Amino acid sequence: MFTILPFILLILSFAVIIVIIIRKFPQLTLLDIDNLPEMKEKNKKQEIFKKRVEKKSKEGQEKRGEKLQPVMEKLKKFQQSFRDYAWKIEQAAFDESQKKQKEVSPEKKQKQVDDLRVILKQADQAFSDGNLEVAEQKYISAIRIDQKNGEAYRGLGDVYYEQHQFEEAKQTYKFLLQIDQTNDEVMVRLGELHEEEGDIEKAVEYYQQAVVESPHKAKRFFKVAELLKQAGHNDTALEAVEQAVDLEPQNPKYLDMLVEISIMVGDKELAKEAFDQLRMVNPDNKKLRALKDKIQKIT
Repeated sequence: MFTILPFILLILSFAVIIVIIIRKFPQLTLLDIDNLPEMKEKNKKQEIFKKRVEKKSKEGQEKRGEKLQPVMEKLKKFQQSFRDYAWKIEQAAFDESQKKQKEVSPEKKQKQVDDLRVILKQADQAFSDGNLEVAEQKYISAIRIDQKNGEAYRGLGDVYYEQHQFEEAKQTYKFLLQIDQTNDEVMVRLGELHEEEGDIEKAVEYYQQAVVESPHKAKRFFKVAELLKQAGHNDTALEAVEQAVDLEPQNPKYLDMLVEISIMVGDKELAKEAFDQLRMVNPDNKKLRALKDKIQKIT
C-alpha cells in the first residue's frame, strides 16, 4: 500500500498540471512569446550564433578547398601519367606481337597486304562519310595487321581529333612521328592541338619543325609569326613573317603583318618598305592611313 502511494501522488500532480494548462490555454495563445524581452534577446543571440557558424563553415570550406587544390592537381597529373603509361604499354604490346610473328609464306603476306589495302580504303570512306566510330574500328584493324602503318595511325589520329578526343589524338600523332619523323602534316596537326589548348610555346615548336621539313610553304611561316607575336616574341615573329613575304611577296595579309611587327620593334625603314609594297598590292586597305601615322611616329 505504501509503495503505491508515491505513484498515486505523482499521477495526481500530473493531472493538476494538465488542468491548469487547459484552463490557461486561451490566454497562452494570445500571448506573443516572440515579443517578450527575454525571447528577443534569446533570438538575437541565436541569430548571431547562426551567422558565426555560417561564417566559420564558409571559411572552413574555403580552407579545405585550398588544401585540396594541390591534391587535385596531383591527381590530374597522375591521371595523365597513367594515360601515357597505358599508351606505352599498348604500343609495346604491338611491338612484341610483331616480333613474335612467325615467318609467313609469300601468299599469306600478299593476302595481308591486300586485306590492309581494303580495310584502309573502307576506313577512309567511313571517315569521309562522317562514320567516325566505324572509321576508328577500321583503322585499328589495319594497325593490327601492320603495327607500323603510318596511314592507319594518321587516320586514327584524325578520327580522335574530329571526336574532340584531343589527348588520344596527340598520343597517336606523336607515335606516328616516331614511325615517320619527317611527316610535316602531322607536325602541323600537333601544333594546332597545342594551340587550341593554349600552349603557344609548344605549338610554335611543332610549327617550326614543320617549317624545317617543308620550308617552301609561306602560310606556315605566317602561322609561326602569328603565334610568336601572340607570345610577345616580336623580334622572332618579324623574322618569320619576312620569310612568308619572301615566298609570297604579293600577299596583302603577310605584308600587313610585316608592317605591323616592323612598327612594334621600331624598324622604321623596314616598316616603310613593307608599307609601300602593301599600298601597291592593296591600295584600298582601310588601315593604310593609320599604319602611315604609326610609321611617322617611330623615332
